[in-house]
Amino acid sequence: MKIQTSLKQLLVSQTRLKLITVLFANPKEIYYVRQLVRLIEEEINSVRRELDNLKKAGIVESEWRGNRLYYWANKQSPIFYDLLIIANKNSGLGLKLQHKNETLSPIKLVLYNYKFAVGEKRMEDGVDLIIVGDLFSLKEVGLLVKQEEEIRGHEINYMVMDKDEFQMRKQKRDQFIVDFFLRCPIVIIGSSSEIANIYTINDSS
Repeated sequence: MKIQTSLKQLLVSQTRLKLITVLFANPKEIYYVRQLVRLIEEEINSVRRELDNLKKAGIVESEWRGNRLYYWANKQSPIFYDLLIIANKNSGLGLKLQHKNETLSPIKLVLYNYKFAVGEKRMEDGVDLIIVGDLFSLKEVGLLVKQEEEIRGHEINYMVMDKDEFQMRKQKRDQFIVDFFLRCPIVIIGSSSEIANIYTINDSS
């Protein structure tokens, strides 16, 4: 089932889903109410009501600055990480890759570096995301990444590899793979079970 369909069934309020997507896809940003109204194209009363619900649930925080009330994602929320994943799956490059994955040969995994997911600068030699799969169009993926670079205003460092290369790097204890996983990547396409299948630790290696 598509991520958008699943989320709409889980979060019955379309306004709430849109707010979570905007706020948690950009957790470093702060937004005032009318700005959010324009971004998600919903009625102002609906936006205010859902922001109040999210505030009461401890999911967002707010503060008056001058005559404007600003809202932002609460990074101390116990479900911040979960909502970060939802937002990145439901917007930007993550959503585009999922749509393309319906026509491309299957992409097995898309993993974001945590810093990339929250909009922070990576380490100079770091990688923003890894794409694992077989026989999909590198050109189409490259075009999507290029679009995301224009939106974010900076270069995206990414790697594409097939399952065999990923497995080989794992077996050799490739430092790049070890470092990437130590930085708490989030899964945009795939699941924990698929990571286990691809990234099975072989004690004899």
